[in-house]
Parts: sequence; structure tokens; C-alpha cells
Amino acid sequence: MTLGHMQRQQIQELCTSYVPTFSATPGLTERAYHSIDTGNARPIKVQPYRVSPQAKTAIEWEIQDKLQMGVILPSGSAWASPVVLVPKPDGEIRFCVDYHKLNAVTRPDNYPMPRTDELLEKLGRAQFISTLDLTKG
Repeated sequence: MTLGHMQRQQIQELCTSYVPTFSATPGLTERAYHSIDTGNARPIKVQPYRVSPQAKTAIEWEIQDKLQMGVILPSGSAWASPVVLVPKPDGEIRFCVDYHKLNAVTRPDNYPMPRTDELLEKLGRAQFISTLDLTKG
């Protein structure tokens, strides 16, 4: 089933009224707080991986870009994890951080994952379902 003219117009108006929400630039929220419970583990500092000069330039560019967007801040933390550049299928690179060592000492939250079948049941008899892709994950 496809959207009719009126439905398309309503969606267009809804999206237009929330333009900042649909920005290509990542943002921050003050509505949530997250902490990582590492118990009494000593801080882990993993040295950066060796990378090529091209990769180093890409890493520095990504860091400066994220600093300018305001989505990261300089840190003086005793904890450190190395950056990893992962190629995307379209040829671009994905800037990632290798948190293996941090994950090894992190106490997991005991919050159960929602069941897929229950989530699908909540959709009921919906005629249309949409998805949104979060900017830069």
C-alpha cells in the first residue's frame, strides 16, 4: 500500500514542523544521563593503534569535525580506548572506538531486552510503518 496525496502532504508538514530533528548534523541531549559501572576496576588505558599517515589524517579530521559539532569534548580521563577506522560499503570510513578492554570490566545492566514478537504486536493493525536512521549512529 502506498501513501495517498493527502497523507504525503501531512507527513511533509510534520517533517517540516520538526526540521531540527531531521538534521544531518548530530546533536546532544540533556534529557538522558548514562554512566558505565566498572565496579572497582582500575582505569584501563589502551595505547592508540599504529596507523598509516593517511589514516592518521582521517582520524585527526574526524576528531576536529566532532569537536566543532560539539558532540565530543577534550578529556583528562584516566580511561582511554583506541580509535579504529572501519570502511563502509560505500567507500567512506566509519570512525569507531575499540572498547573491548572497557567492556571486559563493565557490569552489564540487568534490563531485559524487549521481545520482538511483543513489539510487533504493539503495532496492531498499522497500515504504515516508518523507520528513521540516526545520524552517525
